[in-house]
Amino acid sequence: AILPRSNTVERPLSIMIRIRPSLGSILVVLLSLSYSGSVEIVQPPPGGSYDWIADIPLWIRLSKGESECYEVFLDGSSVDTTCDDDLVLVGTVPEPGEHRIELLATFLPSSRGVIKSSTFTVTHNNPVPAHLSPDGLSVQLPEFIQEYHKWWYQAGIWGQSTWRGVVTHKQPMDAWNYQQLIQSIKPCVVVEFGTRFGGSTLFFSAVMKGLHGTRTPYKVFSVDIDHSHIDKQAFEEDNVELLMAPSASRRAQKRIGELREELGGGSIFVILDADHGKDNVTLELQMVAPVMKEGDYLIVEDSNLDGHDNAVYPGWGPCPYDAVLDFMSMNRGLFVRDYTAEFMFGFTQAVAGFWRRKGGGETINNPLNANPYLDQ
Repeated sequence: AILPRSNTVERPLSIMIRIRPSLGSILVVLLSLSYSGSVEIVQPPPGGSYDWIADIPLWIRLSKGESECYEVFLDGSSVDTTCDDDLVLVGTVPEPGEHRIELLATFLPSSRGVIKSSTFTVTHNNPVPAHLSPDGLSVQLPEFIQEYHKWWYQAGIWGQSTWRGVVTHKQPMDAWNYQQLIQSIKPCVVVEFGTRFGGSTLFFSAVMKGLHGTRTPYKVFSVDIDHSHIDKQAFEEDNVELLMAPSASRRAQKRIGELREELGGGSIFVILDADHGKDNVTLELQMVAPVMKEGDYLIVEDSNLDGHDNAVYPGWGPCPYDAVLDFMSMNRGLFVRDYTAEFMFGFTQAVAGFWRRKGGGETINNPLNANPYLDQ
């Protein structure tokens, strides 16, 4: 039933509305008086340093109260406001030198000013090669290369490349680049996330067969959630192992470690070319990084789609490029970007996607906490 209006109902409500500003003011004052300045800047380490990497943004980690929010300043300029513990400042790539981070609490009167600050230093140990950059700080390719890249993709030619008659979805110069890297690294396992039709699986098998022959054991390990489109040649190929599972699953991760051990503990070459959504690629990086060792090689494909000035599909949405920015900013020092290989032939489908594993055993900082594919 609809009750009639009543003054006895409305009057207490109006009183509550009148006293709210007063209660809010009292709360702000109490917070201001009680706040002890417990927030800490954990990353970058205060007084510490990290190495500059082209395009990889600044990551800030705070240790703070659950409901606290802060305005973040870098070198005196406001760059963002965050209520989270982790903040990846996409587009903010501090140049080599000393920098200062300052925090202003948004829940306190502005008169309190900066409540926490720290300094850090950016070093420059892996500059962009001179033929790609006059200052070592940015990749500068001729415009005609970028335009050709866009034409090549937007004309649909990327879907017409084949190996042994089976579609690969590979840029031919990338494929040539991969075989050069494999010859150099001499991996015992090629790990491919995203089998699709199996053309690239057959390509990697041919390269590995040429490298190892019958002298040393090897495997091409390819993972996909759907095997219905895979050409029968891939199932019949020697030393190819196909797993039907999510690429970010524990099963895939476990098998990579087992194969390395079974084949003598050599290096591995990993290429991520499955679901191109940012979250899936992030989960793949989180799963594969812990089983990679120094000297292993990582390729993240289809980062050319979106997220940067030379995107071939602007508006595609969060893609592998965004996953690389987040993961590498939070795990700086785990991998080294290989600019020489990445731009060997001008353009690539793996923009910011060529990485050498620098070390092993370090803690992995995961941008995503939940993995729905973990036990599938």
